[in-house]
Amino acid sequence: MEDRRSRVRAAAIRWAVLVTALLLLLVGAGYAAPGWSVAHGAGAPGTFTVTAEAVDCGRCVVEGTFTPDDPAGPALTAAHVMGRLPARLLGDRSPAVAYAGKVYPPGGGNAWQRGLAVAAAGLALFLFWLRLALRARRRRRRSVTL
Repeated sequence: MEDRRSRVRAAAIRWAVLVTALLLLLVGAGYAAPGWSVAHGAGAPGTFTVTAEAVDCGRCVVEGTFTPDDPAGPALTAAHVMGRLPARLLGDRSPAVAYAGKVYPPGGGNAWQRGLAVAAAGLALFLFWLRLALRARRRRRRSVTL
């Protein structure tokens, strides 16, 4: 009975590690890809104006309106900033770049590096899961041959 319980617990841990690893890989890639594009010239330059400031929170995301430099380009309302802009208080304005419905600091604001770090953590966790899975498989094979 105890052996079965420990095997079920080990399998649940392996599944949780796998799901977490895949989630980190996907989220990291989701941040890294557009951040990389912005860092390498993609997006529309313009101005970000804060419409809702983060109160008593230094790292909170501010919300605002992005107005492109090109009048033919679409403006973004209720836009969130992916990175740090110097604009934090209501009405503050800052140069920014819009890409894929998000607003980035000029040059991408290191978004792709943060995304890459999250994806790397996911990859490391996936390799750890692979090691756990292979070890469990070897144990099962050993128990069958005995």
